[in-house]
Amino acid sequence: MSYLPKAQSVDKKGALDGFVPPMAFKGQVLDGGYTRLELSVPSDKLPLVHRHLANHLSFPCKIRYLKLTDRLRGQLPKPQSYAAVEISKDRLLQVLTELSPLIHYDGRHQFWIVGMQGEQIILDELGMLYIYPDDLLFRDLLTDLGFIEANHENMAARGYVRVNFLAQGDQQETVLLQSLGFVQWEG
Repeated sequence: MSYLPKAQSVDKKGALDGFVPPMAFKGQVLDGGYTRLELSVPSDKLPLVHRHLANHLSFPCKIRYLKLTDRLRGQLPKPQSYAAVEISKDRLLQVLTELSPLIHYDGRHQFWIVGMQGEQIILDELGMLYIYPDDLLFRDLLTDLGFIEANHENMAARGYVRVNFLAQGDQQETVLLQSLGFVQWEG
């Protein structure tokens, strides 16, 4: 089954402008000296790339599900944060496969995976991936997947973006939160 991307670049009037995110990454140094890799991924490659990177985290991991929008009611006044802990590699990869429509094609949330050694992969509502820290292991994985290191145009820098939602994401969200034992977290 084919899905719309989490987000699509549009013009001022809301018409698609033809932008397709390239397979590119760049290193960044943030305030406080923290490093990360910012990834631009075409939507048809996002599930594969996300699972491949997640497979190389340290386990057990933690997951943070940050809900930004309710499909029927619109943007939430304050994001709702949920956390699950002690998630095994097999369980994480199973969830990333079975609930891929919600995780990879629905723009209502951010999906954070935190490895046991503190490394993180964040999938945001626009379909952008961020990896903390900027590490040679992840750079090698990206190169093996066909990414180029470049100062690239990406969805986060577009002037106008339409975020997409899936009706089936409502049910998948409930399954996700219940099956992994997520608890609402205010941290």
